[in-house]
Amino acid sequence: MPKTVVGIIAATLVAAVLGVSGVAQASTPTLAQQVQQGRDRVAAAWQAKDVAAVRVAVADLAPALAQVRTDVDRQAMSPAIAMYLGRAEQQRTQLATALGPQPRDGILDSVTGLVSGLLDSLSGLLSGLLGGGGGHDAGSAPAAPADHAPAAA
Repeated sequence: MPKTVVGIIAATLVAAVLGVSGVAQASTPTLAQQVQQGRDRVAAAWQAKDVAAVRVAVADLAPALAQVRTDVDRQAMSPAIAMYLGRAEQQRTQLATALGPQPRDGILDSVTGLVSGLLDSLSGLLSGLLGGGGGHDAGSAPAAPADHAPAAA
């Protein structure tokens, strides 16, 4: 084969590979942004002690986490991402169940651990999705953050 044809084929293959990886990377920031927005909404509602807003924010996290689950399964992402995602899904479900359709007065005091754990898991998930180490060790429980305030935009 002439060198020109080989060069064209090689360039086409490289462009195709880069294009496919670009598509995968393009979806990650969008998912990360959705998870970040959900985390921020839960944190803001929690800080405001607004039970209804916490309930809605927790419910609204489900589609974003489901999409991350789809991408994790499809792209075989790191074990740390899968671990934090699993924790976040479980904690979100537990919190949604605890809050129920008609949360009782004072319910937020009894779900502090669930909210804190969910926010920690979402932070670890975001760190993994965005490619940062985040300081979390996949083999141990995440360190408790000092503040669950919404991140600056």
